[in-house]
Amino acid sequence: MRKKILIIEDTPETIELLRRIVEKGGYEALIAKDGNKGLDYCFKYKPDLVLLDRLLPYVNGLQICRELKNYEDTKDIPIIFVSVLNSEKDIVEGLKAGADDYVGKPFSPDELLARIEAVLRRYEKH
Repeated sequence: MRKKILIIEDTPETIELLRRIVEKGGYEALIAKDGNKGLDYCFKYKPDLVLLDRLLPYVNGLQICRELKNYEDTKDIPIIFVSVLNSEKDIVEGLKAGADDYVGKPFSPDELLARIEAVLRRYEKH
């Protein structure tokens, strides 16, 4: 069974790029275009990993990350932020909120796929 990666992103071009990267890696891509749907999909589908934007309608990425880490059902879902907010302060905020990794936009598709694989490997060992 293919691993499911939930993409929580609101920009159509970025959604399409992330979907292609995820599928190229052999994963199933689930898409949520706003923060509320993203939270709902996490609880409903229990993805193997979440690619999360910081700037989203309704609920922002930091809030989503903190919320997921507070619930027993979702606390072990790995999260990688993929965001245009990529100053040192932004990255530290994201990691302190519970993210496993942080990738700034623009990003290299090959590097992002390698980071996804590395995070998933770390979780398989638990």
